[in-house]
Amino acid sequence: MHPILQNWRQFLAWAGGWIFLGTAFGVVASIAGHLPVTAAITIIAPVALVLSFVCLSPFYICRAMPLRSSSPWKLLRNHLPAAVIVSGAMMLIARLSAMTSPGSGRWLQSAAPAMALVLAMLYLLSVALHYAFLEVEASRTAEILAREAQLKALKAQVNPHFLFNSLNSISALTTLDPAKAREMCVRLADFLRLSLQLGERVTIPFAEELALTNTYLDVEQVRFGGKLRLRQDVDAACCDVDIPALLIQPLVENAVKHGIAMMAEGGEIRIASHRDRDWMHFTITNPFDPEAPSTGRNGLGLRNIRERLESRYGDAARMEVKVEECLYRVALTLPARIPR
Repeated sequence: MHPILQNWRQFLAWAGGWIFLGTAFGVVASIAGHLPVTAAITIIAPVALVLSFVCLSPFYICRAMPLRSSSPWKLLRNHLPAAVIVSGAMMLIARLSAMTSPGSGRWLQSAAPAMALVLAMLYLLSVALHYAFLEVEASRTAEILAREAQLKALKAQVNPHFLFNSLNSISALTTLDPAKAREMCVRLADFLRLSLQLGERVTIPFAEELALTNTYLDVEQVRFGGKLRLRQDVDAACCDVDIPALLIQPLVENAVKHGIAMMAEGGEIRIASHRDRDWMHFTITNPFDPEAPSTGRNGLGLRNIRERLESRYGDAARMEVKVEECLYRVALTLPARIPR
């Protein structure tokens, strides 16, 4: 089916354009040929109506003969005869319509050459518009594919990060507390299974991302015990909001690795989210030791998330990082509804 016929707004715009064109052409014909307006419109209206549907047909020809891969001779050989045939058919309709309006046949006979040329040009104009439409669609498809490839590449940087950090934690526990190391292995298996399942999807509900985050925190809770404390204030209205998969968990991982793990007394990670109409706001706050040595990995993880947000939302999403005394805060603002 033609794309215009799949969208009623586009179809109304197309039909409205042809109605305007037919009416304007009828008025001009009335003035130039000294015909009553009703007689001119009687001839032009059926032609404009049929031509509006006939000019949809070049879409299929244009799609079969792409502009970039077809020679100019091939394009002319196919579109010019079609324009002549369409022009002749429309002139036949005009002659049949003129029979119902006495006195208009003579005008049509004198205006036939110019009118036939205009009809052929209108058909060729529709061909050009269809090629322009197909080029825009091809460009949009290429942009989407490039964006999806970029998202997959960025997520590929995240997944190994989970495993390396967790294996390091298990390695540290094997000699100190083998029982905890075994427990951490079980929870790590659950976490990896869930992260791999969610990582295959472009977007997931915020509730599922939060469940993955809590599974990760279960793994780290075994390692840090009472040093790792968590406070969550999650608005239920945020649970159904779709967000990029594996977006929140890396932020929590940064809070643990660069905040809690670097402090002898540990600290509390605060997670909060709320929805404001068509926007979702998410914040994560953690204490940190300003004198602790920097690993440099935190900036890489935040840059990865920023690039993923830009690839998914463009300029619609924001990420803000604030450092206040000994608190590190990351705030995300995401569209709660994505136009399709």
